[in-house]
Amino acid sequence: MFRLIGAAFAVLLLALAGFVGFRTMSFTAPPPPAAVQIADSSAYAIDTAAAAAHLSEAVRFRTVSIGDGLGDPAEFQRFQAWMIERYPAFHAVARREVINNLSLLYTWEGSDPGQPPILLLAHQDVVPVPDDTRAAWQADPFGGDLRDNAVWGRGSIDDKGSLVSLLEAAEYLAKQGRRPVRTIMFAFGHDEELGGAEGATQIAALLAERGQRAWFVLDEGMAAIQNHPLTGGPVSMVGISERGFGTMRVRAVGQPGHSSMPPRETAVSLVSEAVERIHAMPIKQQLEGGPALAMMRALAPQLSTMNRTAIANEWLFGPLLRQRMAGSPPARALLGTTVAPTMISGGVRPNVLPAEATAMINFRIHPRDTADDLLARARASVADLEGVTVEWAEPPRNASAVSSTTSSSYALIAALSREVLPDVPVAPALVLAGTDSRQYEAVAENVYRFQPLLATDEDLAMPHGLNERMKIENLDRMIRFYIGLMEAGAMQ
Repeated sequence: MFRLIGAAFAVLLLALAGFVGFRTMSFTAPPPPAAVQIADSSAYAIDTAAAAAHLSEAVRFRTVSIGDGLGDPAEFQRFQAWMIERYPAFHAVARREVINNLSLLYTWEGSDPGQPPILLLAHQDVVPVPDDTRAAWQADPFGGDLRDNAVWGRGSIDDKGSLVSLLEAAEYLAKQGRRPVRTIMFAFGHDEELGGAEGATQIAALLAERGQRAWFVLDEGMAAIQNHPLTGGPVSMVGISERGFGTMRVRAVGQPGHSSMPPRETAVSLVSEAVERIHAMPIKQQLEGGPALAMMRALAPQLSTMNRTAIANEWLFGPLLRQRMAGSPPARALLGTTVAPTMISGGVRPNVLPAEATAMINFRIHPRDTADDLLARARASVADLEGVTVEWAEPPRNASAVSSTTSSSYALIAALSREVLPDVPVAPALVLAGTDSRQYEAVAENVYRFQPLLATDEDLAMPHGLNERMKIENLDRMIRFYIGLMEAGAMQ
C-alpha cells in the first residue's frame, strides 16, 4: 500500500516538474514587432557642443513652478523668447500657440492631413532648490555649468534636457528644408511639477475640442537604466502606464476632557487603530494586471533560469517571488498599490484629551485597482470603530490606461531605442511617478513615457535631488533619437 502511494507521489512530482519545466521553457519574449526602417543615427551631423551650450543656457532660466509662490512668470516668458531666438528655422515652419499664458503648443503641419499626428511632450518648469540644500550642490543649481562632460543644474534632466533635445532635433530637420508628411505637435507645459492642471490639462482640452487625436504621445517618465534588478544589465524601460495618486483623510472623534480620567478609547487611539487597519488591509500583489508581466516576458532571454522559472510559474512560486520582491520598494510598487501613512495629528497638550484626531494615508494606485474600490475597502476595514470616518482628502487620480506593446508606435520607439542603445533590450514598464502624459489619454491612441538616456543609479537620484546634471553623451543620444523619431514616424 505504502509502496503504491510512494510511486503515485513520485509520478505526481515528475508530472509537476515536467509542467513547471514546460511553462519555464515556453516563457519567452513576445515576437518582435514589425520591422521599422530606422536611419543610421550616427550619420546625423550634430553639433553636440553647441547643443550642450544651449542646454546650459536653458538651465539658467529659473522657471520654477509658480504655484508655490516661488516662481516668476517673467522667467518663463524670457525662456520662451530664448527658444524663438535659438531655434529660428523651427519657428519659421511651426505654428506656435500660447496656452493659458505660459504653456506652449507647436504644430508642424504635415503634407497628409489624413494621418494622425505625433505628439511630443516636455515641460518648462522645474522644482525649487531649497536654500538648506544649496551648500551640498557641487555647482550653482541655476548656473548651467559645463564640466565633467555634463551640463549641471536644476532641470538638466527633468525636463529641459528633453525640451532642448526636441528643439535641436526639429531645428536640425527644418534647416534642411524637410517637411513632415505626418503632422508633428510639441506640447510644453509650464506646471507639470504641480500636476499639469493649468498646462497639459488645458492643452489636451483644446486638442479634444478641435477633434484632434494623435497616433501616439511620447513624454518623459522612464529611461534606459544601467543596472536592471532582474537582469543585472542595461534595459530600456518604456513606460506604458503610470500609477494613480490619492491621499485618504482618516478622522476620529472622541470625548474631550482631562487625561486623568480617560474613556476606553480616545480620538488618538481610534485614529491610530484605523491607520493600522487601513495600512494592513490586503491589497493584491502579483505580476498580472499591469505592466509587470509584460516587462518580465520581454526580458525572458536575459533572466536567470531560477528567475524565469519563478515568474513563469507564479501559481506555484508566487509567495516566494513576492517575498523576494518585498525587500525592494520599486519591486513592491510594480506589483500593486502601495499604502503609506504620512501624517497624524491630534491634541494640543499632553494632559488633554482632544475632541478629534486626523491622519493622512497616501496611496499610489496600481492599474489593477481603482480609487473607489480602495476607499470602499478602507471604510469596511474600520466600520466597527465608532466615530471614525474615511474619505479622500482631495479628488484621487486613478492609474492611467495601459498602452499597447504590439502597436506600430511602440515598435517605432523600441527600434529607435535599439538604434541609439545597441544591444540593450527594450521592455515595457510602469511609471511610479506622475507625468503630463496622463492628461492626453483621451486625445491619443497610445501614450508612452521614455527618455532615450542611459541612467546609472546615481543619475536616477538626481531629478528633484542634488547635483542634477545631463551627461553630454546622453544629450547627444537623445537628439539623435528624436531626429530618428521624426524622420521614421513622420517624414517617410
